[in-house]
Amino acid sequence: MPGKPGRPPLRIAVCLAYFHPVVGGAERQMFQLAERWARWGHEPVVFTRPLPGQPLRETIAGIEIRRCIRTVPLGPLFGATFIASLAGQLLAARRRYDVLLAAQLPWEAVATGLVCARLRKPAIAVPASTGPGGDVDQILNARGARLLRRWVLCNHRFLALSQQTQAELHQLGCPVEQVARITNGVDLNRFRPSADVSSQRDRTVCFVARLVPAKNPHVLLRAWGRLNAAGEYRLLIAGDGPLSDELRSAAAAARLKNVEFLGQCADVPAVHRQASVYVLPSPSEGCSNALLEAMASGLCPVVSCVPGNVDLVRQEETGLLFPHDDDEALAAALRRVLTDAALRRRLAAAARAYVEAHHDLDSIARRFVEEFEALAAAGRGDA
Repeated sequence: MPGKPGRPPLRIAVCLAYFHPVVGGAERQMFQLAERWARWGHEPVVFTRPLPGQPLRETIAGIEIRRCIRTVPLGPLFGATFIASLAGQLLAARRRYDVLLAAQLPWEAVATGLVCARLRKPAIAVPASTGPGGDVDQILNARGARLLRRWVLCNHRFLALSQQTQAELHQLGCPVEQVARITNGVDLNRFRPSADVSSQRDRTVCFVARLVPAKNPHVLLRAWGRLNAAGEYRLLIAGDGPLSDELRSAAAAARLKNVEFLGQCADVPAVHRQASVYVLPSPSEGCSNALLEAMASGLCPVVSCVPGNVDLVRQEETGLLFPHDDDEALAAALRRVLTDAALRRRLAAAARAYVEAHHDLDSIARRFVEEFEALAAAGRGDA
């Protein structure tokens, strides 16, 4: 999608703490969006933190990556140095971009809000997470919250990935007219239903996520102990993180049957092709890319009943919901879909159809371009 007739291609400064090859949800989503913008003739440039073994500057898939945000990892100094470093880099590179995109609030949106008025360039901020410890919560509870909040609110536009995100932005003080709903997208060609109808796949559940407390994997292991005492089913855990060793030890200590830890998997569709059910027990979510990918792959979702997830999964329509801290309820929900093939297939088909209708990645990438163009045009006075 090139720029509108008569307008030059957009030069987009994407600000994100981590970027490719880091493979978290926000990083993967932003890489895929920027890749499409570049393919359509726009010029994305990413400002991010250095990574061991990676060059400070490189271009991948048409995306210029500048690993230039320097920080001091000591308590409050981290946020302060992140903001100062990013703001300084944006000021120095002002001729390289036309619009600013903060792909998270803390601390990216503080820096973009700090510099956008001085640069006279429009800035968009997109909170990536919600709930306790989420983007808005971090701002409101940080040292110097009043000043940080003021800088964040200097951004011109805020895009909310869920109803919860929208409510939290209003709590932060964002004017209603500056907040719009958007969502994450998924590559519907890469993530699609498998033709495999094997009995092993029908008995397999997968969990694809970072192994961190925010994804609540311990409740999944407890539920698995309730569900799979006879060893009828198989659980695939794909992902890595600080809880990896602890979870392996817990599974061994509880003598859980048929639990396979796959580690970090570059080929997520290959994991999906081995399973018929996807489980996500997180206590909070923004708009989970992993869940969208599983739904697009034709897996039946069994997910926690929390903001973010309930925007994507409707009980008995596109999946099953359970209280995030209730392993007994999770075990019961998994048992239902594993023993009722008709229910599982109906929910899986409806989940795929929902994603096709609302979360096509190309459509989401175009929506971002429309937002950029509208703000850039307003700044020139020709909207």
